[in-house]
Amino acid sequence: MTRVAVLMLMCAFAGWTQVAKQTLPDPAQRERIHRLQESLMAPCCWAEPVSVHRSEIAMQMRMEIEQAVVQGQTDRQILDHYKGIYGARILTEPEGAAHWWVYFIPTVAAIAGLVLVVFIIRRLLAHQAEGHPA
Repeated sequence: MTRVAVLMLMCAFAGWTQVAKQTLPDPAQRERIHRLQESLMAPCCWAEPVSVHRSEIAMQMRMEIEQAVVQGQTDRQILDHYKGIYGARILTEPEGAAHWWVYFIPTVAAIAGLVLVVFIIRRLLAHQAEGHPA
């Protein structure tokens, strides 16, 4: 009887370790999981990515993302799932044309401001050189 019980326990443990091996993410999956968690905002306050936020919903999303990656879903499927629930606002960086505008407009504004400041300073220096009060 004890041999049967020990054999059953060994089989159960072997089966459990096989399941654990299948459900634990490998290093490449862990990298994908982290990247996906960084790509999504915590929907409770929209202030931090899911990867660092401490709310219940963020913790739940971290677990869901891990399960989806382990199950073989693509990054696009996972992101589209959350976009379907929360809208495009869930993404930490906008996609498509909006992505370019987020970086393009501030850069153009900074360059234009710098050119304007240089122009004004040169004009003031030129007026002072001519003997006109500023």
